[in-house]
Amino acid sequence: MGEKLLRVKKFFTFYVFLPVILDIVIESLNRKSVFSAFSYMVDKPFLFMFNVLIIMLTLSVAMYFKREIFVLTLMSVVWLLFGVINFVILHFRVTPFSAVDFTLISSAISVSGHYLTAFNVMMIFFAIAILVISLICLFKRTPCFQKNTTKKAYMLSTLVILTLAAGIVVMHKSSTSVQALAENYTNISEAYENYGFVYCFANSIIDTGIKKPEDYSEESMAQIKDSIKDTGTDEPEVKPDIVMIQLESFFDICDVKGVSFSRDPLPNFHRLQKEYSNGQLTVPTVGAGTVNTEFEVLTGMSQHDFGVSEYPYKTVLKSKTSESICNDLAQIGYSSHAVHNNTATFYGRNKVFSNLGFDSFTSVEYMNNITLNPNGWAKDDVMVDEILKTLDDNKNKSEFTFGITVQSHGKYNDVKTDSKDPVKVYNAPTGKEESYEYYVNEIDEVDQMIGKLVYALGKREKPTVLVLYGDHLPSLDLSNEDLEDGSLYETQYIIWNNYGLKEKDQDLKAYELYPEVLDRIGIHTGVITQFHQQADRSSDTYQTDLKALEYDLLYGENYIYDGEVPFTASNLQMGTNPLKIADVYQKDGEYIVRGDNFTPYCRVYFDGKELESQWIDEHHLKLKDVPERSDRKQDKQKSYEPDEIPNSFVVEVQNGDGVKLSYSNNLRWKNTSLGKK
Repeated sequence: MGEKLLRVKKFFTFYVFLPVILDIVIESLNRKSVFSAFSYMVDKPFLFMFNVLIIMLTLSVAMYFKREIFVLTLMSVVWLLFGVINFVILHFRVTPFSAVDFTLISSAISVSGHYLTAFNVMMIFFAIAILVISLICLFKRTPCFQKNTTKKAYMLSTLVILTLAAGIVVMHKSSTSVQALAENYTNISEAYENYGFVYCFANSIIDTGIKKPEDYSEESMAQIKDSIKDTGTDEPEVKPDIVMIQLESFFDICDVKGVSFSRDPLPNFHRLQKEYSNGQLTVPTVGAGTVNTEFEVLTGMSQHDFGVSEYPYKTVLKSKTSESICNDLAQIGYSSHAVHNNTATFYGRNKVFSNLGFDSFTSVEYMNNITLNPNGWAKDDVMVDEILKTLDDNKNKSEFTFGITVQSHGKYNDVKTDSKDPVKVYNAPTGKEESYEYYVNEIDEVDQMIGKLVYALGKREKPTVLVLYGDHLPSLDLSNEDLEDGSLYETQYIIWNNYGLKEKDQDLKAYELYPEVLDRIGIHTGVITQFHQQADRSSDTYQTDLKALEYDLLYGENYIYDGEVPFTASNLQMGTNPLKIADVYQKDGEYIVRGDNFTPYCRVYFDGKELESQWIDEHHLKLKDVPERSDRKQDKQKSYEPDEIPNSFVVEVQNGDGVKLSYSNNLRWKNTSLGKK
């Protein structure tokens, strides 16, 4: 009897009491307050218990193992790590930790240098090493229970797990408060506070893509199609060049209550607001998640219809083409270009942009004359010339250019401005004075870039439309109550033009922006475009029909396009103009590679081997030594990588992690000045 009582006590300690403690700790980290965690437990006991049950279910797996205590500890450590990671992430961005972040590890590593010092990185590795060693020691020291392998023990373990799983299903089906997460996660930060970290995180694992509408069928899609008046591909009288600029973490800082400045930090932006069409723009994210706003703006689709915290760039668009402003404009002869002064592989844009129909993508690896801000991000002044380059590349063709800035990206704390004429900030929140001063002076420089771009576009004879908008608010611990106008999920947009488009101010959602811009120009190509332009956005069916269209195009049978996939991935050219290698010659004892569009990210290969080289300018690279020719002969039956062809030079562009982005043409040794001697 005493032994049975002991086993019952052990069971309740390990599988009931421990999950409760774990959830309290995790919620304390999620809310940055132990008191708030206990308040949550008292105010929302049903939701708290639902989170505890999920932890119980995961811990109960330990009952199947001989080393029950070790597995139990391991699972507990995993949950605690998730809580700590969430706590750390919330200090750098507003959105909490979710399963999709595992798909962003490579992107997170690439920007970690902007947030972490060498000491921080060293301490992280030290902590990981201590944790691993501790788990190894625990594994060796924990007892191995043979009784856990008996048939009776397995049956009991299975019964416990099935009971917990059934309890979770019953609570989910019977509770409106639990079910509410499925529809009410527009503000993901509030969702984690309302429904608990464990439930939201678990939901983010299984909730991906767009759920199939209950009435989805060829007939239902035909009804939506019939409601859209087909305007064909009639071209407008004027086909202007269209430039859209997504401004990183940009919003009107003057909307923050109580804060004032020594001078207007956004004089150009404020002037354009007074003179041209503008309004508030509702975006799907705050503090981070740039590409989800980008996704909505480029596709006209709502990110809210996807899974909790999902990044379509990292899921469906990695392998699926989609309707987009690029593909719609291509129907009337436009070419499309992307310009971003950050690495091409961030969020996988070098792959996704092909599926969205861009013709070229100029990332920071294809730019010269880059200057860095104090936080290590490329300054946005380089964007002006790069954008103009895309517009002037083919003056006889209408161009669409999508620019993505990066200068005003976080972090904001512990960084001092390098502005020569800094804007002084008064009455910033206590403890945030330095962050506000740094951020304000960064967007002041972004505003100067806007002024230069508008001036340059204004001098062009060709009709041009420029759309400016912020992707999300910065991570400055803002709340709705801190803002004079709007909410945390609202930035501002402006539609500038140089040929007399009628001014029209209205508030829009990010996925409504490009159809609205094209409508004012007189362009009505594409199903998504026409749907937004013709729909009654206040109607009950607007959102449901949009979701049905999104599902049909990305996951369904393409009924809206008569069962065919109308879009193909573009042959995305990296850089506005391709790399070219023209000659390799010797001058004053030095070996020089001559060509076009070289940048500091260029690498020279000969005969399959990288040569040590130095960037001089956009037309010249210097080699340390002359390469030696090999006896290798090119096998015409063999397929070579561009940088492996025998006795040939090639220049390639790599990002900072060594990812190969593009190659120049190959130049045989015999066709160089060296080979002709």
